Amino acid sequence: MNEGAPALPYRIRFVPIMPVVMIVFAVAAAPLVAAGVFLDEMRAWPALLGIAFWTVLLLWLLGSGTARLRRAARSRWTAFALEPDGVRIGARPGSPPRFFPWADVDAVVRFDVPRIVGRRPLRHLGVSLREDAPDGLAGYERRLDEARANPELPETDRRTLDYMAERLTGEGFPRRLAVSAYVRERDWRLNRGALERALRDLAPHVPLVELGADRPPHEWLDDRARLDALVPIR
Repeated sequence: MNEGAPALPYRIRFVPIMPVVMIVFAVAAAPLVAAGVFLDEMRAWPALLGIAFWTVLLLWLLGSGTARLRRAARSRWTAFALEPDGVRIGARPGSPPRFFPWADVDAVVRFDVPRIVGRRPLRHLGVSLREDAPDGLAGYERRLDEARANPELPETDRRTLDYMAERLTGEGFPRRLAVSAYVRERDWRLNRGALERALRDLAPHVPLVELGADRPPHEWLDDRARLDALVPIR
């Protein structure tokens, strides 16, 4: 970057080509499947099973494609952005779009999550915050300790909270790189070189870190949601 020139933001936008294809295919094929119900030759069991299969498939395509478009729209079509004053992360199921000032950001983390089926892991991009940041790990740990210290806590809930506390100290949990927000790399593409240049320009103190599928840095967020359900914030 030229000396004195303002640092330019880096923005990754959703390009929801696949969700649109899924919705168009489902809408176009639905009349054909519906028409098959009224054909005499489609009354046999194999044909009825085929119609049921296609009905479920088209409903899944329509629902999944619509959900992915809604996520992009909720995020104002921005999946991930480095801005002069902080990091912006798009929405994901159960979480709205988030913004974190640079003063709270400790690292940008790219990590993998194993698939249930298939060899290629699911890639994600998120941010790790300072532990004492408002949405950092330390605040969650304090709430967890306070909840476990409650003598009136039911035994089943206590076992759940004890298990959540154990997960924080497990060898597979990358505590220093625990992400407080993330977005799955789907319907958008990452330009790693551009991301690294923007980090150097906007926040040279913030590294880009890669984690493998054996060290998931995001699972504590699900535990935090469980804690919110068991012990609502007052």
